[in-house]
Amino acid sequence: MKILSPVGNFESLKMAVYYGTDEVYLGVKDFNARNNIEGFSVEDLDEVVFFAHINNVKINLAVNILFRDDELSRAMELVVKAYNKGVDSFIVQDLGLAYLLHKYYSEIELHASTQMGLHNLEGVKQAEKLGFKRVVLARETPLDEIKRIRDNTKVEIEYFAQGALCVCFSGNCYLSSYLCDASGNRGKCKQLCRLPYELQKNGKILKSGYLLSAKDFNMSQRLDDLKNAGVDVLKIEGRARRPFYVAMTTKQYAQALKGAKTNQDDLKLAFNREYTAGYFDGNGKIISNYNNHIGVEIGKVTAVKTGKKFNEVFFSSNRELSPKSSIKLFNKQKEEVSTIALFDLKKVGKNLYVTTTTQKAEKDNFVNLISDFDLEKTILEYSKKARLDIAVKAFAGKKLYVETEILGQKMSFDGEVLEKAKSQPLQQSDIEKCFEKNEYFCPQISFETDGVFASKSILNEFRRNFYITLKSFVLDNEKHNLKLKNISLETENVEIFDDFEIVGRVQKFAHKNVIYSPEIYDEQNILAFRKICEKENKKMYLDLPNFVLKNDITKLQNIVEKNNIPVIVNNLYCLGFKCEKVAGGGLNVFNKTTASYLGLPVICAEDCFAAKTNFPYMTLRHCPFKCDLGASCDKCPYSDGYALKMQNGKVLKIKRKKLSTCTFYLTD
Repeated sequence: MKILSPVGNFESLKMAVYYGTDEVYLGVKDFNARNNIEGFSVEDLDEVVFFAHINNVKINLAVNILFRDDELSRAMELVVKAYNKGVDSFIVQDLGLAYLLHKYYSEIELHASTQMGLHNLEGVKQAEKLGFKRVVLARETPLDEIKRIRDNTKVEIEYFAQGALCVCFSGNCYLSSYLCDASGNRGKCKQLCRLPYELQKNGKILKSGYLLSAKDFNMSQRLDDLKNAGVDVLKIEGRARRPFYVAMTTKQYAQALKGAKTNQDDLKLAFNREYTAGYFDGNGKIISNYNNHIGVEIGKVTAVKTGKKFNEVFFSSNRELSPKSSIKLFNKQKEEVSTIALFDLKKVGKNLYVTTTTQKAEKDNFVNLISDFDLEKTILEYSKKARLDIAVKAFAGKKLYVETEILGQKMSFDGEVLEKAKSQPLQQSDIEKCFEKNEYFCPQISFETDGVFASKSILNEFRRNFYITLKSFVLDNEKHNLKLKNISLETENVEIFDDFEIVGRVQKFAHKNVIYSPEIYDEQNILAFRKICEKENKKMYLDLPNFVLKNDITKLQNIVEKNNIPVIVNNLYCLGFKCEKVAGGGLNVFNKTTASYLGLPVICAEDCFAAKTNFPYMTLRHCPFKCDLGASCDKCPYSDGYALKMQNGKVLKIKRKKLSTCTFYLTD
């Protein structure tokens, strides 16, 4: 298995490379799903390609947002430019962009973004037809389904190993769009899931807290299972995280793949909101008590001395601490009490420390370390990884000459003509000292001379010009010369399906098209509902779930094909169903090219917002009743009346879809 590390800036790139990644993924400004981070410009890609490729690290460029009609040409231009600079592959969510790239630029390697929601064999096969070489599976994909995909496809499988876990199915969340006009599918998520909520039943509060805040993904203890399942690439989430996080997570997974044990405390210190293996084993216990980094537990508060301005907090620790680190305190209920920066930390006994603070603290508070200054300093003091063998020749009456081999090719460079030394001839140590001054390589010098003189200025100028030439040499060999084509976007015969309403039960229908979104997909009930619609001269479409596993796919396909039921398609898995189909909001159709590729009438998600039609703003694979109320499936409390209330007073109804597994969704 390979490691794929997140890169939000050049420092993170260095950390990922130094600590053993095989590939990195990053975005450029505008067209990526993390537009709130430093990121890179197109011009920066030269430096990225050079540094990554001399270290044998591949680059995945995330172009993983949804595009409007007037943006597709610019998106293709960006991809072609980046490819020509040497970028290895592109992570894509938009079906229209993927279709155009595969049709007109088939040499470009495409990876299907996790936001495509691919979680079963049938969906992956559709992506394979579209030309994707690799699929980034939804985090909700269980182990047995990964094996089924591996056994029946040739695509590379990428699976998340570490990092933030979206509570919404595969990150396809519309809540931020709906409430804040800031689309998560456009890289502008407001992380409303990390806010406090109240779980209510008919207005009565049952529980409050961070009820949609998911734990962080951690698969470091399951690497053998992932390997045996056929996973090719382990993906670490976190382009918005600090370089320390990138370094530590990459380091731990690289060592684990070599057979070493992962240091769970160090992983927790990098970042965690509690850990989970998500849906890998099918339990889906993913909700955390926290919305932010909680670090690693190291001890307890032993005493608090109250002063006029400051309090002295005495606490135990099972690890050595240094000033400039930070801790968080938690009460007996594991609720966060305060965060304390350890600026004046003093050790006052074995495993006992004291610090002053204005923050709250009580005896027996749990102490969690959230940053370790000394550890971070050590980790971030990286060395250059790439070894560069440099042969330097310095002979009187000849040019200073250097030869090297890089990326399997020989390269030479020469400078000024040298004179015989009258005193202090040029030494190998002079050359070594000079060539050390670079941020890319660990130079290994071999030196031949007959005793010449070269000033420091001559050497420094020679080194600078050599590295400039070397960089150009590498980039010239890595770049492609793909010509940008003048493409007419394919938007013929696009039909927008806009006269509809989504219902879950019998009601007075206002529109000619009724989208039946049942709680339970029972054949008799579906047919009975269709009869009611026909009596009122309405046409019924069955709303298919966006998350379905193997046995339920067969069940749904049999129902719709046997009874000739038209359907709303919300995931790629059901494109192969032989029936009348309409592309639903779950397919994220944002442009006419996507609609044209699908060849289906289209419901745009934004139209659903405007219509206020029970559109699922967030689909949940976890059971809120299990996670929040401790309920069991055999005593499921679900009924109408359950809702989540936000701090601003907005109430979101909880609805259920029941197959062999349940999904829940939030709507008006």
